[in-house]
Amino acid sequence: MNHFKSVNTSGYILHGAKILHNCQMQSGTLTIEDDFISSIEANKKLENLKKSYPVVDLTGFWVLPGIIDLHGDGFERQLFPRPGVSFDISESLKIVDKELSINGITMAYLACSFSWEGKVRSPEYAKTFLENLNKYKQSMITNIDIQIRYETHLVEKVQELINLIKKYNLNYVVFNNHIPDALDKIKNKPFAFSVWANKMSLKNSELENIVRYRVSKEKQVSHSLKILSDFLKSKNIKFGSHDDESIEDRKWFRSFGAKICEFPTTIAAAKEAHSKNENVIMGAPNLVRGGSHNGNVSTLELLELEYCNILVSDYYYPSLLQSIWYLLDQKICSIENAWALISENPAKAINIDKRGAIKVNNYADLVIINPKTREIEATICNGKIANICKSVADRFIRSSNSVF
Repeated sequence: MNHFKSVNTSGYILHGAKILHNCQMQSGTLTIEDDFISSIEANKKLENLKKSYPVVDLTGFWVLPGIIDLHGDGFERQLFPRPGVSFDISESLKIVDKELSINGITMAYLACSFSWEGKVRSPEYAKTFLENLNKYKQSMITNIDIQIRYETHLVEKVQELINLIKKYNLNYVVFNNHIPDALDKIKNKPFAFSVWANKMSLKNSELENIVRYRVSKEKQVSHSLKILSDFLKSKNIKFGSHDDESIEDRKWFRSFGAKICEFPTTIAAAKEAHSKNENVIMGAPNLVRGGSHNGNVSTLELLELEYCNILVSDYYYPSLLQSIWYLLDQKICSIENAWALISENPAKAINIDKRGAIKVNNYADLVIINPKTREIEATICNGKIANICKSVADRFIRSSNSVF
């Protein structure tokens, strides 16, 4: 997909919409020049505009900051639509990019495993994936980055991971420990273990042997985590932990400097993170489906307790927008506070500069929504149209000078 670009000018004006600016929805006018928002004017009448650029009338629409998704593995469906079936990474990234834009996601962190599980979650596959993503960067219509999911018991690969982070300038890492869950599945949930092995294209015995070997590395985990954590802190790279079950889990990961709590499985773990002003990330699918699919604490419960401040797509990109309507319909919070969960708060959590809010000199990452139909009508990323539907496309075409 090609970006739409201005023919005779480097800018355009969005007028007449309700804009989320300074933490409130207000009528306003945005001027976009090149990649950035150059001016924001509240309650400006059309006749008073300086029409140096084409003016697009968006009366009746909302303009909100582009969605920032800090954790999503929905892209795996494009790569591996069935167990044992894979498709070309570079071609799949094109589809993922379009899918993100359709869902209003202007910046996405794809969850890439660096794990002992092997095959598609192996360090070798992570390297291949990063190589392909790096080649694709010049063609992106959204901003795609990587969240490295490091399995704590892969102790011998820490330096390899550090080298990879340096090579690709990665800026977000999360620690995972799936050993307790793996042992529980082996002992008590053989069917679930079999499903997991099948997903990894492994025999049950192969996966069990891998798990047992990793258990033997337990005594080396603290040392390897310290090496990795010290490096991440030295580079000011944000990192956290995944699936904390207890207060002790959160405190242990915090002792290494991991101050992001992603998908805590209990209220106690989330409360512990919140008590230290740490970011607590939960899945939007959990919210819109009415609870966790595997019996963990619900996103709704943590939101009502004000322990959760960020929502992510997890495995389903459309859930981010759906979660906003759920929160509004249930009168849990305002549009301003709800939208911060998927824009401003994620940006602040990992220091994403000039994104997450509609401000002068920020990147023009925007979502245009029809509040009546609740549909995303256009997505603008770095000032360029990444996705557009007929209703908004017609308004761009009618503007005083084409911005296509």
